[in-house]
Amino acid sequence: MKEKLIIGLLMAATFAASAGKVDQASTSLLSRATNNAAPAGINSTPDSSVTIDFSVLTGESWDAQGSPNNVIGSCVLGGTITGVEWTNVEVATVGASWLSEATMLFSDSAGGGGINLSVGSGDDFAGTGTYSSGGIIDFTDNALPDIVALVDGLLPIEFFESFDDVAGAIDANFTAGTVTIWGIGLTPDPACQFAAAALAPPTPVPSLNLYAIAALFLALLVFGYKRSRA
Repeated sequence: MKEKLIIGLLMAATFAASAGKVDQASTSLLSRATNNAAPAGINSTPDSSVTIDFSVLTGESWDAQGSPNNVIGSCVLGGTITGVEWTNVEVATVGASWLSEATMLFSDSAGGGGINLSVGSGDDFAGTGTYSSGGIIDFTDNALPDIVALVDGLLPIEFFESFDDVAGAIDANFTAGTVTIWGIGLTPDPACQFAAAALAPPTPVPSLNLYAIAALFLALLVFGYKRSRA
């Protein structure tokens, strides 16, 4: 199921630096950072997806976009991101930070074609909230461009605050739920910190050793024979 979203352009960084918290309140779920329309011939019919799971690892939202403190998830490899879907994503803010300010930026490795996602858009207050999209949110259906990877095939996800309440500190945490990135030719990065595959594999159970079992059986036979002769 696809939903129509309220679309808004990102405010200029200089204005963001000087504006008050109320002025920075966002009413849009997705915002276009730059116009990077998909090449001709590429449609928005996804053939693959990558899911990140916040039950595997909490997503931390620190500072304003581009801060070296911010968490960047290297989870998606491939060609084009055409949409996103989120299910039971729980966001918990810290201090006076608002739920609407915890943001994920989807882009190519150079930051181009970026699209912001604030699952708590409109919740301009602190606390804990749980959010679901109800289906795939297709970019082009909402007048947004698909995100096309560069030659390196990297499609990183940056967690940041649209308004940074406390620099150098966590403002919000993504503590549960999943975000699925849909697109064309996408594959998961095995190094993704938010994917179950990134966890250490469980210790394998040793397979049965037939030689060891046979040796044990013979030992029991010999022990029984000696006892019968005693």
